[in-house]
Amino acid sequence: MKRSILVILILALTYQLSACGQEIDANRDVESGPDRSIESSAATPEEPALAKDASDILMRMSDFISAAPAFTFVSDTGQEVGTTNGQLIELGSHFTVAIQRPSKAIGRIDSRSGDSSTTVLDGEAIWVYSANENMYDTTRQPGDIDASLDFLAEQLGVPRQLRDFFSKDLTASLGGAMRSGYYVGESMISGVLCDHLALRSEKEDVQVWIAQGDEPVPRRIIIAYRQIEGQPRFWAQFTEWNFSPELSDTTFTFSPPEGATRIHFFVDVP
Repeated sequence: MKRSILVILILALTYQLSACGQEIDANRDVESGPDRSIESSAATPEEPALAKDASDILMRMSDFISAAPAFTFVSDTGQEVGTTNGQLIELGSHFTVAIQRPSKAIGRIDSRSGDSSTTVLDGEAIWVYSANENMYDTTRQPGDIDASLDFLAEQLGVPRQLRDFFSKDLTASLGGAMRSGYYVGESMISGVLCDHLALRSEKEDVQVWIAQGDEPVPRRIIIAYRQIEGQPRFWAQFTEWNFSPELSDTTFTFSPPEGATRIHFFVDVP
């Protein structure tokens, strides 16, 4: 149960250098369209760690999402996990998310293994429900979405990158986390023209494809965890972004189904 709940929270945004099967050298210039080139990802005293063109695109995306009062999206994801013999196996899920700031959110995940679970922030309480086990728990919501995701990070071990992604302070969060990065080039993701960035934080290598145009949202993300044996990867493909969704209080209302069993794994908010 805890694992199925964790998955839906982790997937919502947590973010190598391959393009059409070609290897890209981060330390040389590569043609990527008229008057655009890749800058070195290696930070040196003579140049900024995060190239300006990459930084501008990243901040445009983060400013746009941070300012959105409400939005929904759909994503398919995959995450590699290590086995006892060292082989990496991919697990995956399909999930839908709706956000209404400052304090309401709902996410549903359907994993490839057939598990289905839902997490709801209704503005007053946090609910988590596993359809397969017909079990749930609830606790008082400690505040807005940022505060609630901090709480879930402490209670369930959910990575704080999730909190950063939905945060109204997303710009500051991303800017502080990315130590280096550069612009790879233009790329089509599911028919959408995107800017492809290669970024690096302290522990992860990150690629993100951000849509060009009026809605600079992430369309694909790949994270390679450098400090974990085998350097497993997480990826997410985002579709159906909607920044004018028809949401109401009932969207974020949850009532346990008949016969559902409550299990107490939350430590109540003081």
